[in-house]
Amino acid sequence: MTLGWCDQCNVPVLDAQECGVCGKQSRMMRLCKAEVKPIFSEERMLFHEILVHSGILDELPRKTCFYNIMGDVIVDGNKIIRVTFDQKAMSWRATKTREYKTDLNGTDLRKAIEANRHILQEKEKVSLEFIDETLKQYRTVTPAVSFSGGKDSAAVLWLVRQVMKDLDVIFLNTTIEFDETVSYIRTLMSAWESKYVETLPPREFFDLCDELGPPSCYMKWCCKTQKFAPLNRLINERYPRGILTFSGIRKRESNIRKGFQNIQRNDAIPKQLLAFPINDWSSLDIWLYTFWKGIPYNKLYDYGFARVGCWACPEKSLGNLKLAQRIHPEYFDKLHSVLLSYAKKHSYDDDWVYTGKWRFRSTKFMKSAACTSQLCARDNELVYSIEKPELMTRVGEFLKVFGKVSKNSVMTKIVGPGIDITIVSNRLRTRVEDAKMLVAFEKQLAKAMNCVGCGACVGSCPNGTLKLVDGEIAVGATCASCLRCIQANGLRMGCVSLNYRHEVLSVAH
Repeated sequence: MTLGWCDQCNVPVLDAQECGVCGKQSRMMRLCKAEVKPIFSEERMLFHEILVHSGILDELPRKTCFYNIMGDVIVDGNKIIRVTFDQKAMSWRATKTREYKTDLNGTDLRKAIEANRHILQEKEKVSLEFIDETLKQYRTVTPAVSFSGGKDSAAVLWLVRQVMKDLDVIFLNTTIEFDETVSYIRTLMSAWESKYVETLPPREFFDLCDELGPPSCYMKWCCKTQKFAPLNRLINERYPRGILTFSGIRKRESNIRKGFQNIQRNDAIPKQLLAFPINDWSSLDIWLYTFWKGIPYNKLYDYGFARVGCWACPEKSLGNLKLAQRIHPEYFDKLHSVLLSYAKKHSYDDDWVYTGKWRFRSTKFMKSAACTSQLCARDNELVYSIEKPELMTRVGEFLKVFGKVSKNSVMTKIVGPGIDITIVSNRLRTRVEDAKMLVAFEKQLAKAMNCVGCGACVGSCPNGTLKLVDGEIAVGATCASCLRCIQANGLRMGCVSLNYRHEVLSVAH
């Protein structure tokens, strides 16, 4: 990343050009793409422990020092120490760098803000113009701000409020948020008198772990169930015409987000248009702007967190998980209990849990026949027998997406384009016109048999016809039989149960 340092004023310069205090050309720092942040009060105590244990320094200067996510401790414009997390020892260690010095001063934060005020003012101007233009361009769509409790979303909310105060602020409470985050959000929303909207997923995270197994970097079902599902439900109920959401996503956060445009959509949330006012800002931009404007921030950052989202996220590094455990050991007692139970059931040792290998779980699906099919005497007809009659109510509901439903005391008929279904007791008689429709039918049947009531599929319906009622999927009378809810095959949109369950109930031919 581009970052300069003014040796005269001993401050970072965000654009690596002239210092805004003394006017001298800054020195270009040799940094990789990693973002830089200040070292906070409680975090300083952790660094003290690490440095003393490593025999390097007794303490850092009292004035502001900096740190990047590659592990470099930056003092007076030099990367003096590299801090890494030893995965075998499950502890941090520090080593000296070639730039190591002992005569350290630290940076005056107020001077750092002054040195970069002109840069921050220009970034603010560009962001405010973007917000204003976006609101005008999409005036027919309800505007809102997505607020996670992190520094980026706080900055976005501050910026948006300069243009428009009368809009909803949405918090997706995933059920694995830090208590500090929830408290911070609710307190700030009250202080700023915001139109606060908090939404919860249909099921708690740990309940779903029991059925789907713990999420991993390869089996990350939690975003769909804990974020997409409740947000789609909220949009369908509160913003049926769609929503324009200002979000704190930034390009420099990850390689995936590097390619994000300032305005784009998420195919998992079809009625939402996303706008990113700080897409081009760096982490240090955000922090200096936050201190300059006096924006209240989540106090979890004081402990050294780079991000304050879901504490049990499998994409967190072991160092970040250890940091969270250091603050909230009771959280990890619960997580480890769930992981140990899963490990015992699936023949993993305790090392799989405590060394973080669970984050890379990639389970092969086991299929168990819960439905049998056979050819009927009539052409193009198949008869399916469901082994668990208690599933028939749900099966009948799921199959409504195929067409018009009619019932009598004996049977239910569903007739739609290219398919004719008859349901009697726990048996289904099906006639289809082509193989593709048969594949769609059997996939929908499998979804019905395996449903865990997470609500993630609700967002696949463009008309908002699918709903989650008392933990069960309900198909509304306005269903257009477009079958998009079945055709969404990717992991991002497809059925959570079929993609992530260890054991999947299937059809045996």
